[in-house]
Amino acid sequence: MRALGLVAGAALTAGAAHGQADVLDRHLRTRPTGPFSGVVLIARSDTVLFERAYGHADADLGVAMAPEHRLGIGSLTKPITATAILRLVERGTLRLDTPVSERIAGVPPAWHAVSVEQLLSHRSGIPDLFGELPAAPAESLGAVVDAALARHLADSIRFPPGTRYAYSNFNYVLLGYLLEAVGEAGWDEVLAREVLRPAGMTRTEYDDVWRILPGRARGYRRQGAELRNVAYHDHAAYTAGGLLSTARDLLRFDRALTAGRLIGASLLARMTTPGLGDYGLGWQIIRVFGQHNRNHTGGVTGFASHLAHYDDGTVVIVLSNVEDEPVKALACDLAALVLDLAPSARAPACRPER
Repeated sequence: MRALGLVAGAALTAGAAHGQADVLDRHLRTRPTGPFSGVVLIARSDTVLFERAYGHADADLGVAMAPEHRLGIGSLTKPITATAILRLVERGTLRLDTPVSERIAGVPPAWHAVSVEQLLSHRSGIPDLFGELPAAPAESLGAVVDAALARHLADSIRFPPGTRYAYSNFNYVLLGYLLEAVGEAGWDEVLAREVLRPAGMTRTEYDDVWRILPGRARGYRRQGAELRNVAYHDHAAYTAGGLLSTARDLLRFDRALTAGRLIGASLLARMTTPGLGDYGLGWQIIRVFGQHNRNHTGGVTGFASHLAHYDDGTVVIVLSNVEDEPVKALACDLAALVLDLAPSARAPACRPER
């Protein structure tokens, strides 16, 4: 695999103009909302421009955050899940127009026409049952989904499949069940086989809150200016938002995807073409600062995450161990600084251009 030249604590590469590293660092340390806690990585093509860690991985013990620490990425899991599904599509194991009911038994009759593509793009019309999924280990995804389907056999569809956009975690839980049904292994093994290992993501795995996972940062929330511990619970997020990762691993994922090492150009183009809700297949696609911005945000108890990829190859990754951190807005502010935009151009950060 092509090396990315990742260096712990790296600032902007030699020769970068205008002291951007200091500007970025100052922005992260002196914001009105308080100092940032987490990891920021900014790259362009195969060059890491900025990589720094801030705050504490464990505030009680005074352990400083480091670039190699692992944080919950929440719904930033979704593009990874979507990529695994598209690899199976490219191989001919699945089709985008395959009805989910062909591969998952016990789907309510009203949902039978829902396709794989409609799950990927949040246009399924299936009620979002995510909030009622019980705490259960990673290997229980199938049993958890089966039980939920059995409780909702008489449910109707919210809208005709394909006609509306409605973001749904349950869509992506179903896609995880589909990975198991088609991939002939547990969803986490299929994800590792299809995406994590090919992309070189050695520090990404399911965020099992009960296991001891080396290098995992603790999560927090803000109460005014004070950080507070969060009450850990099993999020049962699976393929919708359950992964633990690092900024470096997410850059490896983005680079492998962009370079065509995971899916071919045709499927990548389809994945990154915006549809209803500005959403493609696992990504939101908008125009920001005159460029296309392929991005996803994640949030899970104690953590917030964002990855944005711009047309010129600029990638901004923000991982925070503070759950209410406005990571999308922060990532856009950092992109504006890297692109040397005037302050007036930064105000509408991440608002879609129409």
